[in-house]
Amino acid sequence: MKRYVIATGTVTYAIKGRDLLRKNGFTVKIERITGDNTLGCGYVLILTGDIEKAEKILKNGGVKILKITAEQ
Repeated sequence: MKRYVIATGTVTYAIKGRDLLRKNGFTVKIERITGDNTLGCGYVLILTGDIEKAEKILKNGGVKILKITAEQ
């Protein structure tokens, strides 16, 4: 199963996103990334599962998504 990394930019959006996704059955964690200045403060959500559903949940919940990356 693919692992997805969703860049939110701020810890506030990351926490809000994590909580929304957990309420909807996703297993998700927050990580701080370094080295990529284009992603704001550098907070990402890491999860597996239906990325289209997760993205919809986050957008409907008002979480700003900067970038989504799929990893093996």
